[in-house]
Amino acid sequence: MNIRPNTFSKSPLALGVASALLALSIVPAQAATFDVGNFQVVFDSTFSYGGSIRTEDRNFDTISKVNHPRFDWTGYGYVVDGNGRPNFNSVYASSQIWQEPGAYSSNGDAGNLNYDRGDMFSSMFKGLHELSISGDKIGLFSRFMYFYDFAVADQDPAYINPLSGNRVDPCSDTGASELACKDFRLLDAYVYGNFSFNDGMNPVTIRVGNQVLSWGESTFIPHGINITPVDVGILRAPGADLKEAFIPVGMVTLSIGLTENLSTELFYQYDWEQSYLPVPGSYFSTNDFAGRGGYAQNVQLGFAGNPDIDMDFLVDQMNTLSMFAPQLLQAITNPNSTAQQRADAVSLAIAYPTKVTLRPAGSAGEVKPKNGGQYGIKFEYYSQALNDTEFALYYMNYHSRVPVISGIAADFTVGANPQTGELLGVLQSLSYLAQNQGQITSDNIANMNMFSQALLEYPEDIKLYGFSFNTTVGGTSVAGEISYRQDEPLQIDDVEILYAGMPEQLANAGLRADLAGISQIGRAFGNKVGPGEFAQGYILSDTTQAQMTFTHLFGPMAGADNFTMLAEVGGITINDMPAYDELRLNGPNTDRSGGPLIGDNGPVQGLHTGLSDGPETNPFPTKSAWGYRILAKADYNNVLAGVNMSQRLVFSHDVNGITPDPLFMFVEGRKSAAYAVSFDYLSKWSAEVSYNLFWGGKGTTNNVADRDFVSFNIKYSI
Repeated sequence: MNIRPNTFSKSPLALGVASALLALSIVPAQAATFDVGNFQVVFDSTFSYGGSIRTEDRNFDTISKVNHPRFDWTGYGYVVDGNGRPNFNSVYASSQIWQEPGAYSSNGDAGNLNYDRGDMFSSMFKGLHELSISGDKIGLFSRFMYFYDFAVADQDPAYINPLSGNRVDPCSDTGASELACKDFRLLDAYVYGNFSFNDGMNPVTIRVGNQVLSWGESTFIPHGINITPVDVGILRAPGADLKEAFIPVGMVTLSIGLTENLSTELFYQYDWEQSYLPVPGSYFSTNDFAGRGGYAQNVQLGFAGNPDIDMDFLVDQMNTLSMFAPQLLQAITNPNSTAQQRADAVSLAIAYPTKVTLRPAGSAGEVKPKNGGQYGIKFEYYSQALNDTEFALYYMNYHSRVPVISGIAADFTVGANPQTGELLGVLQSLSYLAQNQGQITSDNIANMNMFSQALLEYPEDIKLYGFSFNTTVGGTSVAGEISYRQDEPLQIDDVEILYAGMPEQLANAGLRADLAGISQIGRAFGNKVGPGEFAQGYILSDTTQAQMTFTHLFGPMAGADNFTMLAEVGGITINDMPAYDELRLNGPNTDRSGGPLIGDNGPVQGLHTGLSDGPETNPFPTKSAWGYRILAKADYNNVLAGVNMSQRLVFSHDVNGITPDPLFMFVEGRKSAAYAVSFDYLSKWSAEVSYNLFWGGKGTTNNVADRDFVSFNIKYSI
């Protein structure tokens, strides 16, 4: 006989609730089933097509000021005057740009700019297949999918970069295309065996291969006990299914029934997988450089005081600079040059390194963890005496699934190493340009030390301790969990990292003494970041998260054959949150530094206005945050000749507090709602139409508040 990995049975109510919730997105397939010897083979297939259309105009308060339609950036960049001398044309002063409405950053608006109201931002055909081969004690399970998004792959995005003429096209990068445009994916692929010892009293199940580990009790609120990586882009695709979005990880799992009421489950992950945020330029993207393909956009500095300088334009400008690099080298190193001539030459050389940070492509731009060293254990106890309650204890050690941003500081040193004679900073970069005139590419541009670099880092060895339970109280299913994490990476405010990586390096090079020490990082860590040094962009903190889920099946009600409601409430506390004036953490749309701006010699009066038009007005992350989610679902059976209908409403409210990145949990005041009507015919055909709204949030912290959309999908299962 086949023995389930979980040796205990949940209550009938809990199973009924699970079935009701699964019905939100899964249509039971009429699978192809046949026997081969002693093995049963089951093959399920689901084909679907769906589309999503933007229904709301973009709010220019959330678009970078520099991307306001009134600006004409013709002529921006290096120019040569009639005497053959190079100059730089900025077209507009920062103070002119800051007069316009909008955000003080242009690092997160490409997805918003790419789609106008009425545009179809997704038009996806998708196939999902499952193969199960099961014998008496051993078996194999495999799941694979493929998709093609016609709206992303075959249509040009609306936004065109005013400098390069390029579009922020997710399909232009191979890695990004696999996430947003088209792909074939092997998901689950594992073998398993069911055994027992002690005359069947102790069942054992072992699985080896790519699989999803679903621990914990959370339904909606993320970052709980479940550590499974997620493809957020697929999760938001029309007709999305959780089993398509969860990313299986290569691991070995072992489940053992110890007694009639006590079991344990262990895992060891020999592979590491990351979660994938929406690709830059896709509809739900809110970061233009961190996702796959983001290297092509660079990291924009200057608080929206400069146009979007993408990689193609930057490479073109560096090749222009290379043509007069020998002239600049001569002006800087010639002892007969005046101080003004040297200053002008340095200013031209660092024109772009003070406006953009590079985000190297591929492995050069990432600090990934090792594959091994991820493991965990769960003990589960079923108590009939305590109201048929299941209790579970957890311990895990794992590596971060989502990145934090660290960096390498720019080197603006004007000189050479006195011991070795090696050129440093500006001279090294100009020398490299002079030696490679007209040959600068996106592959070698990072060889110039005067550019700072942003790195995506995935810290290792997060420790999680957890407790969960599920039971019934009256007719209501009640579940909850608490998770405590040690050494969880939390993102330092990106402005503080950028200040350490570029403006402070101007001070270190003697070019802008007034910028010395303006980043909080030096004071918080006890030492400032030097030229060309690594700047850690995160702190390790301990966090505590708790949540409760209540689900009730009402049965026939208000004309429905069955009515279900679910409510989930959760909150999180950063146990050792640094004080605001000690070290600010990063939150949504905190584009500028908080006030007051403090340098090496105390508050720097007036500098905030000159650098960024003043301090940030959006709130920064808080020590604690909480919110709730509500789902209501009504089912109507056989409304027309075998057609079943369902209505579903999901409401989300982040009540208080803002969680720091990369937790992506709560943003105070943020709300969303989704209403859907679905139809199912004979468990083979299904269709759904939904409307999704986003609103609320303090200031402009809700970075999807203007992205309401309507979605539809149709599925066929065999």
